[in-house]
Amino acid sequence: MPKKYEVITTPMKGTVYDISIWDDIEEYEDYDKLLETFRKITLKDHVNLYVPTPGGRCDIGFMLIDYIQNLECKVDVVVPYPTYSMGAIMSLSGDSLEIKPGGFLMFHDYSSGIARSKGNEIFKQTESYIETFTYKFNKICQPFLTKKECEDILNGKDLYIKWNDPMLETRIKRHFSKKGDKNE
Repeated sequence: MPKKYEVITTPMKGTVYDISIWDDIEEYEDYDKLLETFRKITLKDHVNLYVPTPGGRCDIGFMLIDYIQNLECKVDVVVPYPTYSMGAIMSLSGDSLEIKPGGFLMFHDYSSGIARSKGNEIFKQTESYIETFTYKFNKICQPFLTKKECEDILNGKDLYIKWNDPMLETRIKRHFSKKGDKNE
């Protein structure tokens, strides 16, 4: 099984965790040890999360985002390279965001890989998932993305936000001012 992430720890006052998530987000078992690591992280620690990923499964991505958002310590997110889909959504789950030169975030509606199912099963699964995806997408991505941008994305329009976007700093301030500082 290829390695999907890396964790490097540096002891300081607490521990600094440098966590990189790359490759496709595909299977729950790929992240068992990462979830164990998340459970060990305390308020005294600090997480630097790097998300150079092409994205992947929404259910697994949303689970990882929930773990990240529930960490008590500060989580700084860095996008060092182009980051797509679930990776772009995940990049908004921390307490800050930095997009390195040459990097970008690509947002789009979810895609599905339903195979070998009856037509009515495919329809029911898709219909059921739309509500879940829409809720989680809006909750995580706003106000970094505007309500109109979220609507456009959910209606099939792709959106790229590059490292040199003139509105990037405004988006970052708007998004992270709603969250407050966990360490205050």
